[in-house]
Amino acid sequence: MLAALLLEPGRVVVDEVAEPEVGAQDVRIAIGGVGLCGSDMSVFSGKWQAPSYPWIVGHEAFGIIDAVGSEVAASRVGELVVVEPNIACGSCSQCAQERTSACERRRSVGMNRPGALAERLVVPASRAWPMAPLEPRDLVCVEPFTVVETALRRLPTALPAAALVIGAGAQGLLMSLALQRRGATVHLADINRDRVAFASEVLGVEALEPGDGQRFPFVVDSTGVPAAMAEAIAHAEVGATIVELGLDAHPFELTAETLVRQQLVLRGSLTYDHPRDFRSTTALISTGSVSPGRVVSHEFPFSEAQSAFETCATAAGKTWIRLSPESA
Repeated sequence: MLAALLLEPGRVVVDEVAEPEVGAQDVRIAIGGVGLCGSDMSVFSGKWQAPSYPWIVGHEAFGIIDAVGSEVAASRVGELVVVEPNIACGSCSQCAQERTSACERRRSVGMNRPGALAERLVVPASRAWPMAPLEPRDLVCVEPFTVVETALRRLPTALPAAALVIGAGAQGLLMSLALQRRGATVHLADINRDRVAFASEVLGVEALEPGDGQRFPFVVDSTGVPAAMAEAIAHAEVGATIVELGLDAHPFELTAETLVRQQLVLRGSLTYDHPRDFRSTTALISTGSVSPGRVVSHEFPFSEAQSAFETCATAAGKTWIRLSPESA
């Protein structure tokens, strides 16, 4: 089969690889499309070291089940599904507490398990979620939308009427949409003004201008970089909740005095927990009551995977790669 192979940081080619084997509890999916996100860009750039080269990248996938293992119902063949790419062990102490996002033996498609940018992908049947026949744009957004829905689900209190989202990449855009769905007025900040303009046009968010001293009761940083966290703290009201979605290894500056005097609540949120979060998000999106695909702006054919990654790095809106011309 054909797959998008990362040969080295910054270089992707489409070439032939061996077909994946289908285990007893697995399904094989003929991939229709794959979205790109910050995690994929980390692997592409070499910031996240691929386990080996060449490496199949990508994880935000949808497609049609075309084969099943011996312990999976044959009736699943033909289902339109989205992939839950984080696969927890199910038996460790974290999994026992239904916190599979913290599973130390977790395997992740495209990160430490071969990725989804291939003609076919094999995953456990429990990680292939049936979907209603929706637009491909919505389907490639199911996984990242589950991330933001989970972050909001984990909050102990109701959301306030106004919120600030820092970072207008795909995750920040989807968080803005999730907050709007709950009735919040969303302000958005990003050093990339094209991304902010896109968000204002497509989602109707309010741009936070440089130097604006406005403060908010709820702030989300979707980037993880120290400068963004500094901005989040600067724009937080006394008693505000700050949610961190981004992953970055560099420390940010926060003194105990600031934390105590501003009475801040800091909450990190990592991916989602199986099966509750994918179950609820796939059900929500299948009803058509929310269309996360609104944030998609760029589509590339499989043959132009290299260009897709290069565009994703700075593009306003979300980028995806179509593998099957007739997908969805």
